[in-house]
Amino acid sequence: MRSILLIAVLAVTPLACGGEAGAGGPGGPGGPGKGRRGGEAEALAVAVTTLSPATIERHYRGAGTLRALRAADLVALQPGVVLDLRAEEGDSVAEGQLLARLDGRAYQLQAARDKLSAQNAAKELQRLEQLSGLLSREELDKQRYAAESALASSQVSRHQASQTTVSAPFAGTITRRHIDVGNLATTSKSLYTIADLSALDLELHVPEREASAVQAGAPAVVELQDGTRFEARVERRAPVVDPLTGTVKFVVRARNFPAGAVPGAFARATLRVAIRESAPSVPRGAIVEVEGKPHVYVVEDGRARRRPVELGLVGEERAEIRGGVAEGAQIVVDAGTGIAEGMPVRAVAEGAGKGESKAESGAAKAEGAAASPAGSAGQAAQGSAGQAAQAEAGQAAAIGVSAGAGPSGQVPEARSEGAGAKGQVPEARAQETGPKGQAAAATPGVR
Repeated sequence: MRSILLIAVLAVTPLACGGEAGAGGPGGPGGPGKGRRGGEAEALAVAVTTLSPATIERHYRGAGTLRALRAADLVALQPGVVLDLRAEEGDSVAEGQLLARLDGRAYQLQAARDKLSAQNAAKELQRLEQLSGLLSREELDKQRYAAESALASSQVSRHQASQTTVSAPFAGTITRRHIDVGNLATTSKSLYTIADLSALDLELHVPEREASAVQAGAPAVVELQDGTRFEARVERRAPVVDPLTGTVKFVVRARNFPAGAVPGAFARATLRVAIRESAPSVPRGAIVEVEGKPHVYVVEDGRARRRPVELGLVGEERAEIRGGVAEGAQIVVDAGTGIAEGMPVRAVAEGAGKGESKAESGAAKAEGAAASPAGSAGQAAQGSAGQAAQAEAGQAAAIGVSAGAGPSGQVPEARSEGAGAKGQVPEARAQETGPKGQAAAATPGVR
């Protein structure tokens, strides 16, 4: 009987071995066939370009607050009660236009009194001059001084009486009114704020290393919070460097601006620092830093070679190349796509590089998708073969157990029926236990 058991085990073994061998057959992971990784690496399609002349610009970006071309707070030159206000916020006024009138009756009365005193002093001087032969020269000089003093006081009073009005010092717009009719205007209290809105200024603080390249009249673009943009130009620069910040103050002035650009509005400005025309350049993406030095990748004999280069003016999109690469060399446009020294590459036109890379990626995905059903089918076949082998092994084991009985070759009754000590099958156990753990109905009275 042992020979029968050995034959059953040997029958199961080839099935299991055959399932494993199938996984490593020709073309499989463990077979003699070579995959994509086993052979030579496929050349990567990269977009290339050459040195080409272009206009390169470098800009400085800053932010600040718009302010008017000029502004002033208007105050009363003489204290007085406000009698009349002739301008409101938002009104455009001309130079010299009357804005407010104060109560100046006291100053007018004082001016009239001083005028009368001056007239009397002048008449007294004339009378004494007619009697010059009878009077000393000292008396005449004293009267002459009194007449001149009275005249000066009259002129001062008349000037004070004329300063009871407030006028616009220049043409502009009233941006704020600070006082109402009936309030007392003093020399320390502002009545109006006026601003010249014919132009707007924006202060920019440019780093010292960039300031030397900025010239008066350099163009700038100012952007408001809502995205509106308008052009401006550098009006002037400070003659000194701020020692605390290391920057130079520039004033950018705009004369044509949208309605949303008003004094006090926050704005961002882009100032052109330097410009280089017809400079040999490459896209900035072609520049890669290795150990802190700029390099580019060139395609030579189907492989990527790294070359150190000397940079000139670096703009937002392109960078000037002063040396390190010969004219006509094929330079990789995007050096940050995982390219390494000596990697096999295939040069394509600058516009077609991205499309071909996407096509290769899609083909790889399609190949992987096609391989997935085949792998799933192989796994299913191996699983079916394994299950059949296990079933046959179970049957052989059952035969072996039956064959391996007592000394006379007969199956003991207790072993074949799973009986108790006397070879009888307990009724309760036979009825309680069913196939796969299912319980059968127990006989009444037996537990």
